[in-house]
Amino acid sequence: MVPEYERHQMTGIKGWAEPLQIKIIILQNEQLIEELKNIIPKIGSTEVKNLRVGRDIIEHRVDIYDYGSPWVELHVDVMSSCWKRIFLKMVSMFQTLTSKFSGKHTPILQTTERGFFMDDCLSAELQVDLHSIHHGNLLDLGTFCSHFTREIPKGINGTKLSEYIKVLSNLSSRNVRSAMYVDFEHDRNIFTVRFAVLDGYKAREMNNTSNEKQKLVDSMFALKVNYTSLRRILVDTNQESCAARIYFHLNYPPEIRRFRQKMNVTQGPKVELISDRFRYYPEADYQKDIGLAITAINDSPIFCLQFTEMMDDNLLYRLLSRLHARVNLPIEFANVQFSYFPVDNYVPLPVRMIGCDYRKCATEEGISQNDQPYQPVEPKVDKAWSKKLKSLSFALEYLIAALLSRGAVVKDQLLQTVESRNDFLTLVVKSYEQDEAMTLEVLERLINMIDEMKNIPPLISAFERIQNSIFVKKELLAEIHGRSADEGFQRVRKAVITPTRMLLVIPELLMGNRVLREFDESGDDALRIQFRDDDGAHLRRSRAGLYIIETTVHNSLLRGVYISDRHFVYLASSNSQMRDNGCYFFNDGDDGKVKMIRDKLGKFDHTNIPKLMSRMGQCFTQSKETDVTLKRRKYNKTHDVIGGKDSCGEPFIFSDGVGKLSEDFAEQIANDLGLAKCVPSCFQFRYRGLKGVLSVDPALRQRRLWAERNGLEDKHAKTAKVNDLDIIFRPSQDKFHAPRKEIIEIVKYSSPTSVYLNRPLINILDQVSDMQGFDVHSRIVNRIHGLLDRQLLKLSDALMSEDRCRERLAEFPRRINVQYLSVARGFTLTQEPFFHGLLIASVRFTLQKQLSKEHIQIPANLGRTMFGILDETGLLQYGQVFVQFTNDVFLKTPPKAAAKTIVKGFVLITKNPSIVAGDVRIFEAVDLPELRHLVDVVVFPQHGPRPHTDEMAGSDLDGDEYSVIWDDQMLFSHNEEPMDFSKLIRPPDILKEDEVVREMRRFYVEYVMQDSIGIIANAFLVNSDTFGIASDVCMSIAEKHSQSVDFPKTGQPPKPLVKEWSNGPDGKMIPPERPERWPDFMCKTHEPSYVSTRLVGQLFRRIRLIDDVLTITRAHETQSKVTVDPLLEYSGWESYENDATLNLIAYSAHIRALMDNYGIEDECQLYSGCFCKVRNRISDRDGDDMSQFNTSFIIERKLTNIFMCFRCNFFAEFGDFMSCTQQDDDLRNKDVIERRYCKYPTVEMKKKASAYYIVCYRKVMKEKGERLLSFPWIVWDILADIKKENAVLTSQNISTIDPLCELASNVITCFCDDNKEDFDQTIGCLTDGASGLHAIKRYCRKYKGLDKLLYVLCKWGEQQRLFEGRLKREHLCLLLIQYGLGYISSDNMRDYVFLEQTDEIPSENSNECRDLNSLIGGIGKCFLQFLQYLSSRSFEKAKIFNFMKPNLGYHSILMRGQWLDLHKAAIITFYQIVLTNRFNEMSIFKREQLHSCIEAEPFTIELPEDLCSFDENLREKMMEYSNVRYLYLRRIPDRKNRVVVSAFGTLESLYRLRDILSVKPISTVQADSKKRSDMMLRLVYERIQELP
Repeated sequence: MVPEYERHQMTGIKGWAEPLQIKIIILQNEQLIEELKNIIPKIGSTEVKNLRVGRDIIEHRVDIYDYGSPWVELHVDVMSSCWKRIFLKMVSMFQTLTSKFSGKHTPILQTTERGFFMDDCLSAELQVDLHSIHHGNLLDLGTFCSHFTREIPKGINGTKLSEYIKVLSNLSSRNVRSAMYVDFEHDRNIFTVRFAVLDGYKAREMNNTSNEKQKLVDSMFALKVNYTSLRRILVDTNQESCAARIYFHLNYPPEIRRFRQKMNVTQGPKVELISDRFRYYPEADYQKDIGLAITAINDSPIFCLQFTEMMDDNLLYRLLSRLHARVNLPIEFANVQFSYFPVDNYVPLPVRMIGCDYRKCATEEGISQNDQPYQPVEPKVDKAWSKKLKSLSFALEYLIAALLSRGAVVKDQLLQTVESRNDFLTLVVKSYEQDEAMTLEVLERLINMIDEMKNIPPLISAFERIQNSIFVKKELLAEIHGRSADEGFQRVRKAVITPTRMLLVIPELLMGNRVLREFDESGDDALRIQFRDDDGAHLRRSRAGLYIIETTVHNSLLRGVYISDRHFVYLASSNSQMRDNGCYFFNDGDDGKVKMIRDKLGKFDHTNIPKLMSRMGQCFTQSKETDVTLKRRKYNKTHDVIGGKDSCGEPFIFSDGVGKLSEDFAEQIANDLGLAKCVPSCFQFRYRGLKGVLSVDPALRQRRLWAERNGLEDKHAKTAKVNDLDIIFRPSQDKFHAPRKEIIEIVKYSSPTSVYLNRPLINILDQVSDMQGFDVHSRIVNRIHGLLDRQLLKLSDALMSEDRCRERLAEFPRRINVQYLSVARGFTLTQEPFFHGLLIASVRFTLQKQLSKEHIQIPANLGRTMFGILDETGLLQYGQVFVQFTNDVFLKTPPKAAAKTIVKGFVLITKNPSIVAGDVRIFEAVDLPELRHLVDVVVFPQHGPRPHTDEMAGSDLDGDEYSVIWDDQMLFSHNEEPMDFSKLIRPPDILKEDEVVREMRRFYVEYVMQDSIGIIANAFLVNSDTFGIASDVCMSIAEKHSQSVDFPKTGQPPKPLVKEWSNGPDGKMIPPERPERWPDFMCKTHEPSYVSTRLVGQLFRRIRLIDDVLTITRAHETQSKVTVDPLLEYSGWESYENDATLNLIAYSAHIRALMDNYGIEDECQLYSGCFCKVRNRISDRDGDDMSQFNTSFIIERKLTNIFMCFRCNFFAEFGDFMSCTQQDDDLRNKDVIERRYCKYPTVEMKKKASAYYIVCYRKVMKEKGERLLSFPWIVWDILADIKKENAVLTSQNISTIDPLCELASNVITCFCDDNKEDFDQTIGCLTDGASGLHAIKRYCRKYKGLDKLLYVLCKWGEQQRLFEGRLKREHLCLLLIQYGLGYISSDNMRDYVFLEQTDEIPSENSNECRDLNSLIGGIGKCFLQFLQYLSSRSFEKAKIFNFMKPNLGYHSILMRGQWLDLHKAAIITFYQIVLTNRFNEMSIFKREQLHSCIEAEPFTIELPEDLCSFDENLREKMMEYSNVRYLYLRRIPDRKNRVVVSAFGTLESLYRLRDILSVKPISTVQADSKKRSDMMLRLVYERIQELP
């Protein structure tokens, strides 16, 4: 960096911007690095005027990271008076000076700072001329290998060129000036390349060319790239043949569409409004070999745009500026050599691999009538290597195939020459023959590395580096895998099939299912399939089209896929898999294994294919196979409890899906599951063809004991089944006949589980309470707002208070006993980098994932999520339930002695998803001694006209979980009428045996195209927000939602959502079911929106305000500095340094592999379980929500296994883990092995633990990039002893319990001391003279430090411009005094009273005087607590503030609304301090950061199409009113009344802009829905026109 004196000289130049930093990156090579250092100063040569380059070059060496090649970053400061003119000249000079570097040693200039680029938020750059486009791969930093090129044909004359342009103009409906161009639509985050293909020659060959009406016209292709798919942007401006090339590194291939004119004999050519999704486009107009085109385009990760020579520097600079702003990636520059390599020149593959055959196939009926067997398109395969790999193992073949499925990034390294292929395979085979397990692990990590990295290193060197990282502790690898296998997990291979590729994923760890356990013990025969669009989203008919879905999904199901000599064909799928568009393929073998499996699974009813598939899916649900056997004589069936009839005349089944089991058998299952002394009250199970839940019934044990006491030993079979039973099933649980088997499988069991509100439930609570009266509505609305306040309070407290911090950390998976790392032992966890990172991960997860979806937690003592079961005693009456819960919600395996509570009184119960008003119901919870054995379940009665479960969204008792809330502030006054959820009856299918699989395939494809539950649910939510939950349109949508939920079983899909207004039976207009505009809480920036006035909208805007602060703080924050705690340095640790280093390398490799495997962003998210965002990966981990053993559970268990393996390994040399540790002191955890701790560590243990800590933290201090800090905390107990011992030896004070507050106290004191003159003047004005306030003087005299607190508040208010209106600084000071006295307080915050009322001014040395700094946290805590109160809803919604009381004597009042600016400012400041964990003058007294300019996410508004001529006038008025710096309005071409708004300005100005453009729904009683909708179209225009 530039030295301070030089920086001062540079910044002293008038009119010049601040120095900015560039990075120059090059692989480590000492000679080249020195050459580069000599070249860099020349960038600022006299040829580039107005550019200065700093003299100092700071070198950062980045050693091997993620197994890539080590590189060097050279950081240099540069400065210019006008970057707009100088930036590209600087880049060009850099490229000229470095032109002699080439290949992998090509240096890259990287620019990340915003100052290099323009601030202007241009919405689009349209019709940018292109010379050509290329699909290929960057072989290294300086070499691009093109596999497919489309360019404007060379030497085309004016006539031919005009033909291309004419086709483009016709098909794009606009005037076009070039034969190939790109539209950058920054406001929609996409760019689209368009060009014409003159492919109408087929018609000329087949028909008479003179007949123009028969002519097949030409095509336009459009290649769309979404900005979210970009991983890297590399630019080469040093081109002789063109202005520049931009290389875009994509996560997935561009979306290709072909537009054609459709000939109409009567009307002539007509442009189709819809286009076809395509997998390819031709390199030349007459290209016929489409197979190579598909491979070349879709295997290539780099998409290159080559611009024409006509492009000027200003346009290129604008493009790069906008891409930098919108994509948030660094812009890189380098000299890139260009080459071409056709994909058909690749050498033969070592493994045969045939993915989805995308060729259009005949109908199922046509195929069955065709005698010709199907022949797949065979790839070129090297027979020798194929034979060699087959002789080793399929596991190895699969991973090599998976490696090659990554496309050109791998193929270009391995398949361009025979030598490169053979060298790699020889290395792999040699390694495999030495150690099979390690080689497979290395290949898996190599595949993950390729998925994650931008620069792929040489695969041979990467393989060796990964191998070395595992080799140092390879014995732990077997132990980790062994632990997973012992817990019932299986590794299953998986393929993701998209419209363009088949990507083989490394084996995933998941809980097994019946089919895998019985038919694939080796793990080689099953293949999990997931169908996805190229961007990872579900395949939707609206996006992909019928043709793409048919040829992707149906062809795969029909033809299967081939890997080596194995043919994997469609078998079936679990219900949750099918919802996620997944299924199982199985190796069919030579003897039709798949048919054999289906036959062995059981006998299924063939008359209803959807139900057959659902029943078969039971066998694929993830479940834990127990070692508990259920003999035939130990179970029986009893009758179902039925009564009443539904609208179809079918009787209701009260006991639908529920059976019972004895206490003895429940204990056996619990012991087998490893639940210690916990015996759940309910188990969700699979047994043969039965499914559902089993509830514990003591009567079964009592019956057996009674028989034993009375000597009733009847050997008659029927009698024995009555007196000695383990389980009693019901007919409703028996779904199909399965082979007799004695093993019972457990899917899930009851345990204490928190309950959360969500948007649909909040919507029902809001609207139903509104229907039931003002008092009910205000009570429920205020309570939900209060619950949000409570949740936000918990977040902020966890970051401020050591006590609250430990409570929050204790909620995470319990590997580290945070209570042991106590303040008494010297730990300040809110400041410790690793634990603070866990808290921040939790906060971000809660804000971004939970609160953004309005998942608001109900306090654990007021609500739970519970399995529903039946009252087997028959004592509960209609309208009654029994609820008992374990008090400690975090005790997931509570023993019988755990504290419990029985709920009495009214409770609110619902089942997700809840849609209509009647889905949320009120019941009376009663206490029945006969049911007290049931805990953490809700018990429903077996009496009444209709089952209570069926009243709630048509649910049942076969494993449904219910939200149970007994908060009396959230109860309705009465229940609304439940909806009729009767299922449609499907007519039976008459099928032959050989037609069943055909129909299964057909229904699967139909399901993929009809799967619209989410779309329908959103349509209901939006329409209910606009028109009311009981409106006709909502009732219609609710019916379709019910049909959509039942579709997998009934096969009867709902009708599509209505898109147009229609006339109702009463003559009123009925709105379209597909929304025209969306409420703001749906965050549909690409659709017109309005401000929702309902509760859901209110909550959303409160959360968004805090989320905006989080966004701003994240944009400006830097990673907190990591330092080594001297109190954890133990004398003699150096003797274990080498051992610690080896273990750290191995541990880091395992943790990185786990994060890469599941796409988890960082270590803190991994350890906290708060997975905020999954990176854009090829594999989207699907959670099996039916099972306890879902993805989150698997990640948690896998991490725990790694943690425990390295923890046990630590103690190995000191005996072993068990002998060195003892049981947890907490009796609840005494049997949990993970909670054992070392109470008396030896000196050698302390040396080793200290080495673990120092080696890890020093490594993080030295290196850039990903930080792994968890390693030393695997021995948390020993580190705690070290710190306590060192604290005693060094006589250091015990750490504070409020470190942030004490920091704030020090900052406030220093600020006042540094501004002594202004401090005296300000306090003097407040307390003395005519304007002074006697009350302020009294309290300042009595409380030392209060004057400093008031001064800082006044300065903060001035900086926030709060005193420019009705609010004065006297008001703010008196508000603080009222708060300190407890006179004003929040309903949902703990009061913090730090003042006592005083009516007289005490003398200066009076005993009555108090020092606020003597309180815990000092004046800093007073300041932060007051800010927290000002940010609360209680303050925002207060009615009035009277400053006469209590005895303050200031004749002034503030009315509601006059303190809103104060409230918003407090939110921003308070959460900025808490989220950054920093309190300094910048965060409190400076406005620059939070008031610096940012670009708003573009959003859509409605402006009448007939008023488009006024757009510029509207734009000017909006800019003047809002004070934004830049503003653009762009009408969407095909929907002229929709306008996309792009804006750049301060947060305040952007809020003002959104405020004037936000409209509320019109609720005029006189106007019908259609008129209100039409009026809303003009609301934005009228609001803008009314601006001054």
